[in-house]
Amino acid sequence: MRTLRSGSGRRLPFVDVPPERRTRRDLVTAAVIAVVMVLAAVAVLLSGSATGSELRAADAEQPEYGPATDPPTSLQPLWMHGSAGTGPPLTTKGNLVTVSPDGVLVGRDAGSGEESWSYTHAGRFCAGAFYADRLVAAFDGASGCSDVTSLDPTRQEYASTRQSVYPDSMELTGSWKHVLAFSPDRLEIWRDDLVRTVEYGAVEAPQEAGMQPRTGCTLVTADLTDERFAVTEHCPGEDSVRLTISKTVPEDNRAPEEIASDPTGADGLWIIEVTEQGVLALRNQGPDWTVEWFTSPTEHSTVLALEGEPAVLPSHESVSGDSAQVRWFDGRSTHAFDGPSGRYSWTLGGSTGPGLTGGWSADPAAHSTGEWVLVPVADGLALLDHDTGREVRRLAGQAAPGPGVTGLAQIGDILYERHAGEIRAYKLVA
Repeated sequence: MRTLRSGSGRRLPFVDVPPERRTRRDLVTAAVIAVVMVLAAVAVLLSGSATGSELRAADAEQPEYGPATDPPTSLQPLWMHGSAGTGPPLTTKGNLVTVSPDGVLVGRDAGSGEESWSYTHAGRFCAGAFYADRLVAAFDGASGCSDVTSLDPTRQEYASTRQSVYPDSMELTGSWKHVLAFSPDRLEIWRDDLVRTVEYGAVEAPQEAGMQPRTGCTLVTADLTDERFAVTEHCPGEDSVRLTISKTVPEDNRAPEEIASDPTGADGLWIIEVTEQGVLALRNQGPDWTVEWFTSPTEHSTVLALEGEPAVLPSHESVSGDSAQVRWFDGRSTHAFDGPSGRYSWTLGGSTGPGLTGGWSADPAAHSTGEWVLVPVADGLALLDHDTGREVRRLAGQAAPGPGVTGLAQIGDILYERHAGEIRAYKLVA
């Protein structure tokens, strides 16, 4: 018998142990374990969001542009492409991204419109967004819109992926650091690396039972900042719409962390904007339609009274803005409000969409001025003073092809206008 010295100086007995011998059964067991691990890895690979996908990269990195800050004096038509989707055209800092009828994402040169790169996925395209310098796209997978891929659009490289059970429809709304995936059944919030910070609503996993504050609710609208998100919902046993405000990053991503939640007494409630100070929302109570500023679910004040029911409700395609202003297109007019306070600013009648803040970027590091706004009208664009809504000039353009909401986006001095499945590009001539 040998001894081993302990830290206290005592000698501890150390008994010699004969070396282990591998038997035939041990070798067979090890082989079976290895085969199971390989099969599991193959199963994960075959079911992952990269399966059936192809990223065809460009020959070189794509350039990045900040938005042009000088107000334009005219528009120079450039080209037109078809694209699926609604709302503002999907853009990165260097590419317009169009979606073909079969769901292929095509990154196009900002100026020429020529294809630079493409991403193909086996499933149906559900939704896409650009935030935190990443292009995120969700596709139909084994469990609804479950396959999500994040790409670096500058280098055309995979950044991250995620898979989770999700309904068959999805809308993506982003702050610069987070994105909110919304459906009437549930919502999720993801960080820039696609790690989920919140799941809210219907959760199918039995091990998550009891972690949601309510069950059986139908979500109406939702919006977020990097600190909080708000949801309006119809819940069983309640005779009015409930407004819930929660933290964007709670301690446990399975358990929403509420700041406030109560029925509002409203028949209908649609969120226009969420800030750290309150929630701006369209409210319906009987025959009355108003825009209200909610400092809590039960405390609100009227910001704007409407003449009747609007033709277009607040949504990702009818609302736009910047850090100082939010605008909502009601189907006939565009209404502007002060972002931090919810105060009413101005209205432009005869518009076809919520407009674009010129020279502004969602990226906090990008230069932005917010001195002028472009709002689409029937025969072109109206250039307005940002704060007062005073019309400076009309820019002649092509007439909107039929009813619907016109969405705008900007890369450098190129303006993109989406309407009825078409995206038109214009050079902003200063």
